[in-house]
This record gives sequence, structure tokens and C-alpha cells, in this order.
Amino acid sequence: MTDKPTSETFNWDEAPVNNGPIAPEDMCKASQAFDQWFACLTVGKQLSNYYRYGEKRGCGKHWSKLKLCMGLKLRSGESRKEILREYREKDEAERNSLPNVLDVWTRRTEPLDGSPASSMSTDSHTNAQF
Repeated sequence: MTDKPTSETFNWDEAPVNNGPIAPEDMCKASQAFDQWFACLTVGKQLSNYYRYGEKRGCGKHWSKLKLCMGLKLRSGESRKEILREYREKDEAERNSLPNVLDVWTRRTEPLDGSPASSMSTDSHTNAQF
């Protein structure tokens, strides 16, 4: 006969508490961070970045995330959430400070002068044959 815990031997006050599933924003997966860091180092990613931007891509951001995820394994729940929140705020502020497509392109409200669209009237546009 095996010794199974019974209501007399099991102490409910010392039982581990599970407050439900961990929210995705409170997680930091070390395996995912490692994969991102390793993918950054590959020749294909580096060549692509060199082609697009004319320089080698630094992978320090991915390395920092990997170190953060590994370090969070040793932290308590509330401390972990606070550190992750600070990291995400810093990362978002950094991303928002970088140039993006909205800084480069402006939407036209009028067609360009001399373009085929500007020389067409609404009647000729409907009767145009393509």
C-alpha cells in the first residue's frame, strides 16, 4: 500500500498556490529570446541588413533580452512583472524614437502634375481601354 496524502496528512496552508495562467505580457521565454538572438547572427539576416541599410546589424538588443529572460527565472512574481514592464516601456520608447514609414512618405491628395492620372478627366477615365 502506498502512502497517498489524505485530508489528515495534507496541509492546505502549505500547498502551492496557482493563480491561473500567466498572462503573455508577464512572460519572457528564454528559448524564444535565444532563437531571436541566434537568428540575428545568421549570415542571411546580416546580408539582408547590409543590403537594406548598408551596415552590419548589431544583435546586442537580442542578447540583452536573452539575459533578461534568464535573470527573471530567479525573481519573484511581482518583481518579475515590474522588470518586464520597465523593459517593455523602454523598448517601446526606443522603437517609437526610430524613423518609420510615416516619417518618409506623405499621402497625396492630388495627382502629380504631368502624370497620366492628372490629364484624364472623369469621362475619359471611364471610357479608357486597357
